[in-house]
Amino acid sequence: MKKKIYVICNSHLDPVWLWNRSSGRSAWLNTMHSVARIMEEEADLKFTCSSAALYRYIEECDPALFNKIAAWVKCGRWEITGGWEVQSDVILSRPETLIHQALSAREYFCNRFGVEVKTGYCVDSFGHTSGLPKILNASGFTHYVYSRSQETPGVFNWRSDDGSSVTALHILNSYGTGAGMDFLKRAFDKHLASPLEHQTMFFGVGDHGGGISRKELAFIREMQKQYDVVFSTLTEYFEVIKDMPLETVTGELGPVFKGCYSNCHEVKRKIARATRRMIAAEKLGVKAGELREAWNELCFNHFHDILPGTSVREAYEKDVFPGIGMVEYTADKLIDRQIFRHAAALDTRYMSEGGVFCWNPHPFEHKTIMAFDGFTDPNRNGVYFNALQDAQGNEYPLQILPPATGFGPCGVLWGKLTAVVDLPAMGERNFAYTVSEKDFGKVGFARQRALLDKLSFDICYDDTHTWGFTLDVMDSKLGEAQLTGVKEYADGPVCSVLRAEYRYNNSTITLDLYDYAGIPEIGVKIRLDWHDVRCALKLSWDHGLIHPQFFTGSAADTVARLTADNYDWPAVEWRNGELFEKHPSCKEYSMIDWCAAQDEKATVAFFAPDLHSCDHRDNRMRLTLNRPVMYSDHAPFAPNPDSGWMDLDNSERVLWIGMYDGLPLAEVPHYAKCRLENGEVREITTHEPGMKNADEFLHLQLEEKQVVIQEFRYNEDGKKELTLMNNGSEITVDLPEFGKITLPAHGLKTVTV
Repeated sequence: MKKKIYVICNSHLDPVWLWNRSSGRSAWLNTMHSVARIMEEEADLKFTCSSAALYRYIEECDPALFNKIAAWVKCGRWEITGGWEVQSDVILSRPETLIHQALSAREYFCNRFGVEVKTGYCVDSFGHTSGLPKILNASGFTHYVYSRSQETPGVFNWRSDDGSSVTALHILNSYGTGAGMDFLKRAFDKHLASPLEHQTMFFGVGDHGGGISRKELAFIREMQKQYDVVFSTLTEYFEVIKDMPLETVTGELGPVFKGCYSNCHEVKRKIARATRRMIAAEKLGVKAGELREAWNELCFNHFHDILPGTSVREAYEKDVFPGIGMVEYTADKLIDRQIFRHAAALDTRYMSEGGVFCWNPHPFEHKTIMAFDGFTDPNRNGVYFNALQDAQGNEYPLQILPPATGFGPCGVLWGKLTAVVDLPAMGERNFAYTVSEKDFGKVGFARQRALLDKLSFDICYDDTHTWGFTLDVMDSKLGEAQLTGVKEYADGPVCSVLRAEYRYNNSTITLDLYDYAGIPEIGVKIRLDWHDVRCALKLSWDHGLIHPQFFTGSAADTVARLTADNYDWPAVEWRNGELFEKHPSCKEYSMIDWCAAQDEKATVAFFAPDLHSCDHRDNRMRLTLNRPVMYSDHAPFAPNPDSGWMDLDNSERVLWIGMYDGLPLAEVPHYAKCRLENGEVREITTHEPGMKNADEFLHLQLEEKQVVIQEFRYNEDGKKELTLMNNGSEITVDLPEFGKITLPAHGLKTVTV
């Protein structure tokens, strides 16, 4: 068999990693100048490069270099690949963000270079979610190039559970040859030994610049004298193999580096909040143009060494957190603008002492939890608000929880005004503050106390460094945090709070369990004062299910982690002369938004906005809360204590616990959205109706709980655009304006009015 090797010259440029963003920008420019010089010398050389953020920066800073690149793109010597802002993380990122990676990037490449990018490109991401082919297809991609995963064929058809598929190329060696000549020679020998007739060999110095080495280029020239070796683009290679029969692979590619799921919680928390704020702004009718810069910045900060928590401390403090802060500020400002514009048009004269405006972001009726700090008696009448009243005179209980501080402005009583209000599908209501004579009763603590007996905090030994290179399971249990006290912290008609205190070695844990009237889930707030290293902290739930299966949420997918197919029942073992049923356990896995255990009768779930690591061991569902490691600590290199530790000292985790009888698995993502995306609530005052704002809130009603709206926005053309995710069997939904839409089983679909 005659073998042909297609050399893909590239430079893998991390904009942030062991350096800050400014240093990364310098590497972009320096590397591209270096590549340009060699391209001018070597007439047959071709170059491949991804990431719209890189090209945008070159265009802004060095128009002459940009024009050279554009000329090479036009004549086919320079290939633009990827079609995203950056090479994103694709194991923890939500589908909305992955869709946005392509929205502006592919348009930019089309406008500036006249190319429609069809090849996705994530050659250094730490695992690849099973739903990614759906997202790639929905964004216009047909091919995908990657590096890190378990063993797969060199080229194959990667398919999701809805039938979406891409031709995937698994890089045989590495995306670059920065390790020197010996590495390059070994890599070439490996290619020669591969059974593939047509194969790619990636060539180039990357990570922090370098482009193409002349010394290594000379080696390629020598190989061309002996073997069929050509410089190529990925597009040319895929054209050559387009009719080759391919094996089909389904499921996740990976995972690798499981420690990245649970380190540097602060970046995961900030990115999760910023993402949800941007989605809320879109649903409130903010036009795409006003959000473009913020979306680009948010996508940038999903880079595969940012969201997974593997960059240096300086990069987070100097670049990442300020950048995400800009995104949050932009979204919050525009959300406020849309809400207050809308509220200004309302007739609120029935409000004698002001009130609140509430808006539901969901396409179904929703119980929104209203909770914010405010005055309990703003006019100093000596009587505290205890109810909300709508325009028809209906009253709803209002409870004052302890505020964030121990005192109020100017000595006036101040507290956390709390209520649960029913809101129509993507609709709004407003309520006046009032004083009611009704006795609304109290919630009590029965549900929290029953749950508290089933919760514990496991501490597992973990010395696997930042990436968790050898982390597969967390079964080296050091012990459990000791419960030191339980207190009934607050109780009223809206909410009760049960507080439990725990201690482990030098660390303390405060657990608050919230029971809200009418809300089926229990709210959980965990405050950590953590000072113990080389250990992982897990919230463990002894749910009591019989022979449960275990599932996790993923980007555009639900992934089975532990099922009846994984084990044979009954499994038993002898312990001290007695026969015990042995419960199966799974490895540490990634999750997005939720994980759930399910048996024939019940479903239990953790809903978490910014926690991404979990397992199921000894018939307990466990959520990884904290994994203190040093910033960018990479075995076997000696750690540098100057960088400090992530996730020590004071921090907070917020999540929900759900318990349901007979809940179909397809509806779990719906319940997760209910709790993780609360309604918007703002205080308003008494006023006559003003001028109606031209901006429209988006309105939609969706009855099917297996279908989740991932995104609802005005696109760049001002048209309404809707992305739906079907978590069950094939279904047809009938939506106003959009009409009837048929969704394949487990399918992702974007439609435009």
